[in-house]
Amino acid sequence: MRAPIELRMHDTHIGIWQASAHDPSFRDEVYGGLIRLMRARGWTIGQDPHTRRHYACLSPNHRLGRKGDLRCSIQLAGRSITVEVWAETWPLVHSNGHRYDFDKLQRMTYLDRLRFLLERRHIAAWLRTIAPVTGAEPPRKPLPPMDTIAREYRTSWHKDKAIGRPVCTDDRNRTSADGALLEHGQTVWMRDRSGRWIRGQAFYRINNVWFMVAGSDLHYPGCFQLYAKAPADPREKRNARLARERLEAEHRKAVANHRYRRAEILHRLICEGTAVWRIWSRKNDAWYRTGCAGYTTDRSTAGLYTRAEAEAEVRRVPHNLEAHGPDGAVFRVEAARHAEAEHAA
Repeated sequence: MRAPIELRMHDTHIGIWQASAHDPSFRDEVYGGLIRLMRARGWTIGQDPHTRRHYACLSPNHRLGRKGDLRCSIQLAGRSITVEVWAETWPLVHSNGHRYDFDKLQRMTYLDRLRFLLERRHIAAWLRTIAPVTGAEPPRKPLPPMDTIAREYRTSWHKDKAIGRPVCTDDRNRTSADGALLEHGQTVWMRDRSGRWIRGQAFYRINNVWFMVAGSDLHYPGCFQLYAKAPADPREKRNARLARERLEAEHRKAVANHRYRRAEILHRLICEGTAVWRIWSRKNDAWYRTGCAGYTTDRSTAGLYTRAEAEAEVRRVPHNLEAHGPDGAVFRVEAARHAEAEHAA
């Protein structure tokens, strides 16, 4: 019988861990055996073309597979094997592909979800035939927030054994956004992703990361995102960035569908009636996306900026950026400084 193996499973991730990092049989018996098992169950397993092309020495440790609509990657790294499963049937969210979407199990079709759960059970059952296995299948339904926190405290290596939970010993890791020192279990406020205020209880996790329980939701904010004092206007909403992203998405959609009147109205809302500018990164050979977040090589999907916004960003990173405006206008910091010097002379 082999050394004990630990199974770590979350969403469509299956982690196979062995205590010994220097066991030469782990590759042949577990990694190789897993591939043989999956092939016997109808999976087509082969090389990862990207790894083979760019990292040939790592190629034997990386495999890709498919079975029907399901796709998988298998990676060996020291004493661990990682299996990740996804499908390509749901609407793409992550720009790099379905493989990188979150909540893959939830996004799968009903039948694909059942197929994955069946494959996971077969892998776990096979591992138990070759070694003692610890770890269990994750619960079908997420745990309540307080139970999730309690479970993490039980397994944490950073807890104070006397009280059974981690203790913050550095004031920098418990200083809130409004300068107060946070206490374990106190009431705090935070803005959610939509810019609205939410209220909940804060519990220390690790470093400057805290748990925040707000009703049935569990958040993992940094201390710098939490406020100890209640906001002056709890109904205030700050979502300018989200609104801008939505407006630009609607503008691109209107142009693509030849709805130019709607595109003109959206343009006035985005750039306040001024000319549209775009930002080009010479370093990445790509355009800035909306809100200076991300890149694209397609000019039609580039972010839209006013001249003032574009110039401010170019001046921030002058050695990499330039701004492109209407009628071929280009703004570069070097050219602007030269013109200013000539004007001063």
